Amino acid sequence: MNNENKKKKEPWRIILAIISVIFIIFMWLKKDIASTYSTMPKEDVVPLIATTVAVFLVKVVVIAAVLLLIKWVISKIIKK
Repeated sequence: MNNENKKKKEPWRIILAIISVIFIIFMWLKKDIASTYSTMPKEDVVPLIATTVAVFLVKVVVIAAVLLLIKWVISKIIKK
């Protein structure tokens, strides 16, 4: 690949990233996360936030792995 292809971002990826961020913010606002954390004792908030972040990251990794696996399988099928 040359440098032009590496630097050029596909528009659908940018749009998907923006939609994803907006959706995450919407879900946080819908669940009113800030008020939930503000009413909890401080010693309970840190483990809850750490667990929430860990679960979120695991979900992202699993979804990315499944999508990459699907992409790999489709590319193998198309090459045959």
